[in-house]
Amino acid sequence: MKQILLNSLGKIYNKIKSSEYFSKLYYSVANRNYFNSFLEQEKMLADKGRMDAYHKAITSQVKKDDVVIDLGTGTGILSFFASQKSPKKIYAIEHGAIIESAKKIAVHNNITSIEFVNLNSKNFTAGDKADILIHEQIGALLFDENMNENILDLRDRLLKPGGKILPGKFEVYLVPVKLKSNYTVPYIWEQNIHGIKYDCFDELKNDISAGYGILYTRPENIDCFLSEPEKILFFDLEKMNDKDIQRHFSIKSRIIKDSECNGICFFFDIIFDDNNKLSTNPLTSSTHWNIPILRTEAKYFKTGDEISYSFECKDPADLSTYKWNLLL
Repeated sequence: MKQILLNSLGKIYNKIKSSEYFSKLYYSVANRNYFNSFLEQEKMLADKGRMDAYHKAITSQVKKDDVVIDLGTGTGILSFFASQKSPKKIYAIEHGAIIESAKKIAVHNNITSIEFVNLNSKNFTAGDKADILIHEQIGALLFDENMNENILDLRDRLLKPGGKILPGKFEVYLVPVKLKSNYTVPYIWEQNIHGIKYDCFDELKNDISAGYGILYTRPENIDCFLSEPEKILFFDLEKMNDKDIQRHFSIKSRIIKDSECNGICFFFDIIFDDNNKLSTNPLTSSTHWNIPILRTEAKYFKTGDEISYSFECKDPADLSTYKWNLLL
């Protein structure tokens, strides 16, 4: 018995030593605490474009006899939209304490058709397979809330063949950008403040990754795109395998405006259907999502110049694996 216990403890210790295990554990705790905040929930609820797109999609797709799963229900708003179509059953899954607020809101609005489930979705099972899986597992970098891993797990275990995922289709874009002067954040080695130089950190230049190199900003802080956006990914959660996501990209595009480049903007389109799309393109829309800028050393380009850059994400859900390079 003692040896069995020691073997078990050894396995746990080895898992904890694994950076991947620790990273996922940290993410799970941090994510739960983040979305328990009413402030974060209020930002999402106040995003009218987001709310309108989801309401249109859900109320047009959910039918009276459907079984619906709402992954990451938060305050329950997507389940409440689904309840307006009187489906057979709604499972609202949420691993955080915010689920108690969702229950309170449901009672207040006389909504009784929802079964609230306080679990990690990977531990959830249901008697009836679902007709529709709804979610908003979408981070500023699209994948950084474990969207693919969580959705594909539920799809494969609990969604009926031919079942619908809302939203299921996404497009990802990259584009070099210039930020407005008050919102640029040069790298440490680029700083020269009243004659004080910081260009003694050459070793950092070879280790630019998401944890250090990403600046999150608002659409109004972006001055212009230097070229046309490049669509690097399209995928459909209803049909894809996680291995279908491309991880490495090399991009060349033509400069359309004389300007300094401060980084590469990452944005995406959420496609509910041909007539219902939601975009985080900072020049055409404003949502509750912040805009990730993959910072680069400042470089000036002229109209007609060719710009080349690369981007990779060995694990799309793990920002520490993101790397990029502007070829200067």
